Amino acid sequence: MQDPERGEFSIVHISADQSEDLEQLGTKPKFWFRHNEQRTLFKAENRGTGEDWAEMIAGEICDAIGLPHVSYQLAHETQKDLPGVICVNLAAKPLTLVLGNQLMLEADSTYPANTEQNYGVREHTVGAVAEVVEKLAPPPSDSCWQPTHKCHTAVDVFVGYVLLDTLIANQDRHHQNWGALRHETTWLAPTFDHGAGLARNEPDEKRARRLRSANRRVEMSAFARRAASGFYGSVSDRKTLRSLACFHAWQAIRPIAAGHWLEHLERISRQDFERIIDRVPASRMTPLAKEFTLELLLINQDRLLHPGSSHP
Repeated sequence: MQDPERGEFSIVHISADQSEDLEQLGTKPKFWFRHNEQRTLFKAENRGTGEDWAEMIAGEICDAIGLPHVSYQLAHETQKDLPGVICVNLAAKPLTLVLGNQLMLEADSTYPANTEQNYGVREHTVGAVAEVVEKLAPPPSDSCWQPTHKCHTAVDVFVGYVLLDTLIANQDRHHQNWGALRHETTWLAPTFDHGAGLARNEPDEKRARRLRSANRRVEMSAFARRAASGFYGSVSDRKTLRSLACFHAWQAIRPIAAGHWLEHLERISRQDFERIIDRVPASRMTPLAKEFTLELLLINQDRLLHPGSSHP
């Protein structure tokens, strides 16, 4: 499964002595430092739950699909012996990052943006978010994303973010895990923070039980269907939408853009997924985790491309 052209992901070695200041958002040890003359964030994977490899695989999938995204590199903090990832500052001056909760508050003064709660915010509905994203400019063109006649607005691109969430079983698209960049104009930010995806915290013993089951496909499909999204269908809903239902809700808003992203997804082969997963060093991801992740991606790809199949 080794990709002869690209090989394993490299690991950048850094020290906490390089820290400039502490990052406030989130719960993991993290700090800013200078790397290749750019302000860069180190996020530790100190709980052994696979957030580092999940972030790397998600980024490679973004490349394959053509989604604008924050690029991550595997890293190792030598002072405290912490694995993790690094990424360049998304909002280098003069840009400002405006997170989703603040964008929602700008549109609706009653939106609960300033609570410490990221989850369970029922006002974070597909419709309300779509109305806010509709007012944003699309992300600037880059080497990954170029506007087309099928996909050229911020909402069109956001539909791709939701497709990604469904594919990688990312349940963490709460209102601080999307946003906009602002300087004179305000445009949709690249997608970021995918470390909660790919069932990365599932223990190997549970992975093995599902993979070795006589009904492997049924077991894995049932597991995939449980993934929830970060969006509510309406403010009266008690739970967020399941991930595939969430994509279908966004697809109804922008069917042509959804078709664009589905076409891109269909071009990714099993071998492509294998090559991406195999780039993760064995020191970061177990063989069982790799096998499980591949199966999960293939099932979710099938669910997205063939919604009437046996994997609803």
